[in-house]
Amino acid sequence: MKKVMMVAAPVHPVPPRKGAAVEWWIYQVCRRLSGFEPHVVCIGSDEYPDEEQRDGIHYHRIRMGRIYKRLFQKITRLDPWSYARRVARHIDVIRPEIVHVHNAPELFVQIRRHCQWHGAFWILHMQNEMPSEVLGGDTLLLADSQYLKNFYAAQQPHAQLDVITNGVDTELYVPTWMRPNEIYRLKTELGIPSDRKVVLYAGRVSPEKGPLDLVHAFHKLLALRDDVSLLLVGEIPRRNNPNDKRMRYGRLVTEACETMAGRCRCIGVVRPDRIQDYYGIGDLVVVPSRFEEPFGMVAIEAMAAGVPVLAARKGGLPEFVKPDETGFLISNTEDPVSFAYEMHLLLNSPVRLDRVRYSARRYVEQCHRWEIVARDLEAKYQTLLG
Repeated sequence: MKKVMMVAAPVHPVPPRKGAAVEWWIYQVCRRLSGFEPHVVCIGSDEYPDEEQRDGIHYHRIRMGRIYKRLFQKITRLDPWSYARRVARHIDVIRPEIVHVHNAPELFVQIRRHCQWHGAFWILHMQNEMPSEVLGGDTLLLADSQYLKNFYAAQQPHAQLDVITNGVDTELYVPTWMRPNEIYRLKTELGIPSDRKVVLYAGRVSPEKGPLDLVHAFHKLLALRDDVSLLLVGEIPRRNNPNDKRMRYGRLVTEACETMAGRCRCIGVVRPDRIQDYYGIGDLVVVPSRFEEPFGMVAIEAMAAGVPVLAARKGGLPEFVKPDETGFLISNTEDPVSFAYEMHLLLNSPVRLDRVRYSARRYVEQCHRWEIVARDLEAKYQTLLG
């Protein structure tokens, strides 16, 4: 069987223990590949062995010792046995037919420079906008969305370009209408009355994601109705560094929530295998991004859970959030009054919400199941190999 080597940047191990979209994508797709032998190279962790085979995946985890990192990466900056060199060595030993590097253009170039094995096709898979060196025509650059593909088309006039989308485990994300008892139990645990509507945000608490805009709009929404709560799920930086922009922003979000005691709550980080429970208690999931979202994973996960989505008209989101079909779009999330009124209208329109929740779930089942993503990726691999 032909081998494919998936390479992650040295940030999180695979599978990830907490939200790490790229590593989660690698894990979910690799365990569903049927026509290729998947190998994964990633950073090592005390939680995992360096080498193991599990779920049909061969893992090669690279440990960067504390003394090594302190001496070479922080003090001297020489880094003679870098992560890229170590990845290249694994490639030279395993000799895969395809090397698939994720979301790390600089690492991609470094690995190719050090690699002695020349029998592989090379793929750079981007899930964010990043500057990168001009790649040759022997490289396939995959993007998560048509928006992201267009972004890289301007940067990469020679590379082959294609789209491979993100996926969702539709067995894990059970629709809300199939688990009312679980939803009631979680709302009770969180102290949310069963008859209260819930607006939910999930994601990083950082300026580009726009949660503060949502909190300000929610404050205006409370002037229109008193049957609603706001739940924020995501990491809020706690480092005591006044120069850290994300920390300052997180503090602004926390302070704004505290002015609405009992109606606005910050949950913190939730494990990837638990996030669907929190989606389930939402009557409306809001994606208020200020930047051009390359894809918008939160939106597709909420749709899989059968929860209506109100998303900013940014980046790749309009490619699958179709107004009054699979969700709703808002053009200006920075005006709290109009933002609040849009949420108010939707929460007052149960027929519209129900129609969208069912059609969104069907769309995800037809287009974004991990099995479909893996099948499409294997087809691209086969095309490369001829």
